[in-house]
Amino acid sequence: MKNQIIKIISAIMLMFSTTSFAAVDGLKKHEIVKENEYSTVILGGGIGALTSGIYLARAGYKPLIIEGDLPGGLITQSYSVENWPGEIQITGNDLVNKIKDQAIKNGCTILSNEVIDVDFSKKPIVITLKDLYSNKTQKIKASSCVIAMGTSSNYLNIKGEKDYWGRGVSNCAVCDGSFYKDKKVAIVGGGDAAVVEANYLSNLAGQVYIIVRKDKMRAKDKEKIKALAQKKNIKIIYNANVTAINGDDKNVTSIDVLDNKNQKKSKIDLDGLFLAIGSTPNSKVFQNKLKLDQAGYIRVFDGLSTSTNGIFAIGDIIDPVYKQAITAAGDGAKAAISCQKYLEENANQNINNSVKLASESTQVFSSKVVEITSLKEFEKELSSSDTPIIVDFYASWCRPCQRIAPLLENGAKILSGKVKILKVNVDKLRDISSKYQIKSMPTIIVFDRDQKQVFSKMGTNSISEVINSLDKIKDKPIDEINSYLKNFDK
Repeated sequence: MKNQIIKIISAIMLMFSTTSFAAVDGLKKHEIVKENEYSTVILGGGIGALTSGIYLARAGYKPLIIEGDLPGGLITQSYSVENWPGEIQITGNDLVNKIKDQAIKNGCTILSNEVIDVDFSKKPIVITLKDLYSNKTQKIKASSCVIAMGTSSNYLNIKGEKDYWGRGVSNCAVCDGSFYKDKKVAIVGGGDAAVVEANYLSNLAGQVYIIVRKDKMRAKDKEKIKALAQKKNIKIIYNANVTAINGDDKNVTSIDVLDNKNQKKSKIDLDGLFLAIGSTPNSKVFQNKLKLDQAGYIRVFDGLSTSTNGIFAIGDIIDPVYKQAITAAGDGAKAAISCQKYLEENANQNINNSVKLASESTQVFSSKVVEITSLKEFEKELSSSDTPIIVDFYASWCRPCQRIAPLLENGAKILSGKVKILKVNVDKLRDISSKYQIKSMPTIIVFDRDQKQVFSKMGTNSISEVINSLDKIKDKPIDEINSYLKNFDK
């Protein structure tokens, strides 16, 4: 008996020793959190993914949905969806929220992580996830997987595009259109997305140009194209390419346009440029893991199965033609049924659905971010503060803003008394957002202890970098933190 106890203790010590060395080695690149096992994992957070989740959850499984860095998918950027059955008109954001709420109520777990690697070579499959705000990773094991990672917007890759991104260049009219009331804007593109963006912006901007590369628009809804052409503040320019974006180092001031027929160059003065030039499938992580076509779309077969058993794919990542919310939902339902059949046929794979995830949803945050309600309150907070201040400019319908909110709340908690974090709703407080020339969201502006603006950052990745860097020096005195922020961009 004594010898058996000694063997058990030795085995436990060896296990912890091995784990410790593995963790130390892993920290060279990422901090490994833990491994979790699930019956099925759904990669993507759009309508197709959520539909699969609902069907699988109602079949008795507990699917894990990895929604990625754009919760809800590209449809959340659409201000008006008019072809969803049962809804005369609804915003993309509201539609996704309704379906997401249904998925959660049916038993889905949703995690906002990035998929950085997959191993489909054996069962259970292994999916490596990276936290969107840090280098922490975790491995998810599963018997099956539904891929619904959609596509990402294309870019022009021309002079000035990167320099003025978020300062006049955008790919989301519903996100940033409100900043261009009575101003001049242009939309690049000739498809359905361009038509939707143009229609939305025509109700805000003083002048809207639509730059179309070919001699006609390829959008499917011809009636909407006719309606656009009849609007007095819209001008459609065919057979043209935008070759450069110009500005004054702060904001966009004009674009260079090339006539594709006569090669004549011209300049259009404007305040904002919106891109609606198609998208590319988010399939890079699946290269050499699944069969893809030449354009990068995942090839699917009967029941939306892929080239690997137990792996299914749906929505825009398999669809270069239709790209509709309703077709993605149909795909999601079919793939879920196929997945359920696969799981039933392979029921001997005992996967634990009760493992607790290392997710931001399990963290407890302190609500010490100050919500500003007026310009007067904002100015008072600035003038009375003896600490640096971070101001978060957000909108209630902005998905990236929603995703960054927990990080800012946690920042307010760990930096309490040393850095103050304020929130400004740009829709309610346009006087403040206009004063600081906010053109894109989420955006933060950082002020030092002397109320001097020291730098600003746009987008979740850049904002995460700032907050995570402050976490490392949270125990330093205020003066050192203040100095650090003043020199952050130097």
